[in-house]
Amino acid sequence: MKRTSTASPESPEFFHLANLIVRKLLEIAGLKLLGRNYYSFDKKIELDRYKLTLFPGFMTAVNVYEGQLMINVDLSTKVMNKQTVYSILMDKFNRINDTKQAQDASLKELVGQIVLTPYNNETYKILDIAWDKDPNFQFTKRDGTQQSLCQYYQEKYHVKIKDVQQPLITVKGSKRMAKRGPKKEESGVIFLIPELCCITGISDSMRQDFSLMKEMSTYTHVGPNERYQQLNGFLNDIQKRDEGRKELSKWQINLDKELVQLTGRTMEAESIIYKDRTIKYNPLEADWSRDGRSLAHLSAKNLDKWIVIYSQRDSQVAHSFVDSLYKVCTPFGMLVDFPEMIELPNDRSETFIRAIENKAHPQLDLVCCILTNNRKDRYDAIKKVLCVDCPVPSQMLLSKTLQKPGQLMSVATKVGIQINAKLGGEIWAVQIPSKTIMVIGIDTYRDSQSRSSQMIGFVASINPTCTRYYSRVIEQRSSKDLITGFKSCMQSALQKYHQVNGMLPAKIIVYRDGVTDFQLFDVIENELPAINETCMKAQEGYDPKLGMIIVKKRGSARFFARDPRNNRQLINPPPGTIIDHTVTNQEWYDFYLISQMARQGTVAPTHFNVIWDRTGLKVDHMQRLTHKLCHFWPGTIRVPGVCQYAHKLAFLAAQSLHTQPHESLTDKLFYL
Repeated sequence: MKRTSTASPESPEFFHLANLIVRKLLEIAGLKLLGRNYYSFDKKIELDRYKLTLFPGFMTAVNVYEGQLMINVDLSTKVMNKQTVYSILMDKFNRINDTKQAQDASLKELVGQIVLTPYNNETYKILDIAWDKDPNFQFTKRDGTQQSLCQYYQEKYHVKIKDVQQPLITVKGSKRMAKRGPKKEESGVIFLIPELCCITGISDSMRQDFSLMKEMSTYTHVGPNERYQQLNGFLNDIQKRDEGRKELSKWQINLDKELVQLTGRTMEAESIIYKDRTIKYNPLEADWSRDGRSLAHLSAKNLDKWIVIYSQRDSQVAHSFVDSLYKVCTPFGMLVDFPEMIELPNDRSETFIRAIENKAHPQLDLVCCILTNNRKDRYDAIKKVLCVDCPVPSQMLLSKTLQKPGQLMSVATKVGIQINAKLGGEIWAVQIPSKTIMVIGIDTYRDSQSRSSQMIGFVASINPTCTRYYSRVIEQRSSKDLITGFKSCMQSALQKYHQVNGMLPAKIIVYRDGVTDFQLFDVIENELPAINETCMKAQEGYDPKLGMIIVKKRGSARFFARDPRNNRQLINPPPGTIIDHTVTNQEWYDFYLISQMARQGTVAPTHFNVIWDRTGLKVDHMQRLTHKLCHFWPGTIRVPGVCQYAHKLAFLAAQSLHTQPHESLTDKLFYL
């Protein structure tokens, strides 16, 4: 053995080595690798009623924070569905007689799902189903010989395939796995056998099962005290084991016995500005929805010409809803005229579409559809017509939501607020110090019909209070589409701002969501220059003060606060908490913000990384502005309002429209 090189704490090699050491410690603690994280098979939880198994575990990452090497550890739960891909396929073909329809239904449900193969504890994402192949499919081994999948699994894992006529699923695994298993040599796509693949996670139908989600939450939504105990228990468990101590000693590593302790600070609660009154909310809850039920909106849009479409069985529900909406909207300052009520003989998609095409016209304020269930195909079809072909703001409602005993007025109140926003009204505001600022939110969502493209939501504020918006969708199939789209959106947003204010914004702050760590370089090298270049060309001599911030919601950092009533107890930090030292990156201008209250479990902070700043704002002012912008939603949310709007827009385009919405809707929040 000889020394070949030295890895400094800043080098990729060092982080790779450090993470390998941590993985070794996890294995010593008796945890097993499932996908990217480690889980305890001994402590698995069986939810037999729902055919689910929960594996508790940990996610870890080693990094240097403010000059110190730290391990970021958090709890993780892997949900294993006892259903195999094979059982789902059989269910589809047993229920649907037409082969092509059964295949289409199978693809729709399975493509994009993550599966786990118990024989090697690896996870894969389903790309497609190879209907023309079965387990007798021959692949070429590394030595050049041919072998069938049946033989491969029998020899390598001692597994006998029961149904040799089932199709194969194609998946994309890690580079590590692509080198091992049976695959197409030309593309690296791996073929798997459905009966050996278990579905991970939960389906959309499961998410709508209140009883299931409530039972799962008792295990997955862990409060601050229990989370702290489990994390500390994990650290202590490693250090108690002889093998763990030897591993740490071998690398001359000392693990602290306690989690990192630091001091954060909490910003003051914001004042919420309505038309005739300004209110203060409880800073521990950051929720003013109850106060806002009877307050006049800053700017209310009247609902003069609108139609309500419903099936015959929902006639009474529809009329009751309209009466309730009229009552609740009056205090908002919204005048609601009686709509044209269109009763349909059935609830088929084509019946709704036909009615919309016959009745929708540009002068309509709103089309409201009351649906008997949440069938996605019908929802998508209706939304596409109303957002693309016959562009009119729309409101979809489930009849069962309107039938909940004693809740109709509450539902109508929320719908009334949403409708005013969709029509271009302004509900409330907060005090924005700069009156010549534009804030932009950008988020992405993968197109559900095309794996090669994604939809990008672009939402920009166009007035001094940041309460009116310009919204566009970029359809991206290549990096060129993205840059061209950014330039076009930016140019149009600046034109709209000038049209509204008679001037261009002096400051522009872009909140970029939907970016992974690997894409950060592309944002800096391509997106930022595209936005900058477009600004410079907007007007001769125009040079706005630009800032760009990466928004990351899915980090694993968690923070706890001491309960002031009992110093031994831990609670979630209050909304408005800022952490900008100790656990931030020493080379970045970044901070964590907790902007909302968690009613259950442990609150998740949002990480903001300021990658470009020519705004002239002090650090404290940038943080305060970011917190203010999280108030543009009923109750504070984890991200600035423009990011939430961009997400909603991208989601609608990717899941339902699969194209850009009509240009006439750009000045309305039609996608809420």
